[in-house]
Amino acid sequence: MHPSPTFWPPAPDLRRDEVRVSHAGREYLGHLVAPPREAGPRPLVLVIHNYQGLKFFDVDVAEYLARVGYVGLAIDMYGDLLPPEERIFPSDARAVPNFQKRCFEAMVAVDHDFPDFRGLLQTWLAAGRAHESVDASYSAAAIGYCFGGVAVLEAVRGGLDLSAVVSFHGLLQTGEDPSPESAGVKRPELKRCENSYNTGTVVLIENGANDHLVGDTSMKRFFTEMDGAGVQWIFHHHAQTPHGFALPATLGPPGRLHEASDRRSTMSMLSVFREVFPGVVQNTVACNAAGTSIPT
Repeated sequence: MHPSPTFWPPAPDLRRDEVRVSHAGREYLGHLVAPPREAGPRPLVLVIHNYQGLKFFDVDVAEYLARVGYVGLAIDMYGDLLPPEERIFPSDARAVPNFQKRCFEAMVAVDHDFPDFRGLLQTWLAAGRAHESVDASYSAAAIGYCFGGVAVLEAVRGGLDLSAVVSFHGLLQTGEDPSPESAGVKRPELKRCENSYNTGTVVLIENGANDHLVGDTSMKRFFTEMDGAGVQWIFHHHAQTPHGFALPATLGPPGRLHEASDRRSTMSMLSVFREVFPGVVQNTVACNAAGTSIPT
């Protein structure tokens, strides 16, 4: 069992489960954390990893959501494209180039095939909604970091039944990652498909003003696209804040935690969840999964 971060008090009554899905010939393993059984079924929130793939931090985020009062399901979008033991940033600098190459190869294999990307997200959504801890009378929500931010927007474009999505320092267009570390990674041809936007989804974007991967042109394209589709969006631009601002240093260099922006973006997420999950009381949790303090 994955250990809880030490900044949280013990919570032995939290329910933990492994969720396995199959999609397009691949097997995937996710990790679900839910409030204690006596709390009854609660709304589902999918947690989608950054370019490294599903790892300990994403499970911690699922646990944070469970402590708040929801069912958190950290999902895997890579499967055997990048085995779980290869998703932690290496401590040996000599291993970093190959690590980056493997991660970005897995990422572009997913985000360059729009129908398959959306299909895998729908598979995970169906599996999560079917779990006994989930109140399926609510449409689920989804949150994502970096690549996960791309994923939640792709879910909206694909019309998935989601009440809200939150992107933390995610790119705004799919299959267009300009990261310098991804240079030289062979990119497959983009497989596009028609969009069928879910205009009932509340889209919350938490973006760092110093994010070198999200420029003015990208933002304008996004605003025009979403306005044209009739999607309701909120865009928070955090001053003096880099890409990776919600990720802890324990992830290695991808984690560039900016505590003030992480705190405010977490509070914004919780505000949207109070809106789309009315009647579900949020518990007070002193720190989020990155260890950032959250005011009561």
